[in-house]
Amino acid sequence: MNEENITEKIRIIQEVFDEKRNIIDYAPPEMVEVCNECYPGGDIFITKEGELIDLECQFKDFDEEDLAKYAELAEELYEKNKVPISIYVLCSERVLVPEIPIKSEAIFNIKLARIEHNPIYDTLFQIKEKVENGMPLDDEDFFGLLTLPIMGSKKDRKKLRVECYRLLRKAL
Repeated sequence: MNEENITEKIRIIQEVFDEKRNIIDYAPPEMVEVCNECYPGGDIFITKEGELIDLECQFKDFDEEDLAKYAELAEELYEKNKVPISIYVLCSERVLVPEIPIKSEAIFNIKLARIEHNPIYDTLFQIKEKVENGMPLDDEDFFGLLTLPIMGSKKDRKKLRVECYRLLRKAL
């Protein structure tokens, strides 16, 4: 697994969800395998204390079905491992259910963070996919890498510049 990718996901967990526990790596497969009827989860990490954290990205509306799906996953993971489970969901602006405590014998929490969708990240993702798959970039891609940072929010500009410069270096 790409070391930058795991580092970025851990950073998101720590900053967006204010996670203070020491996340060490992805959880081993034997800890995260669930029954076929259960949603398998997204990126599931393990903390130094052995607790599990699932990071999810959801760009469709978050509704009751999704809440039930994540609660079922948390219960399955808890039943299998007997450790606290945290499920963190990055979701669109439209969250159709409130964050409410869910009664269960399992020890888990589900936290939601609403993210605003900005089309520049779609462009960046498409260019990044090309670079990572060894595909050549065209003039439009190069122009995008040079201009995307100024199209982002002020707080994201440094991160966007670094990512665009990194992609330019890899592409050249």
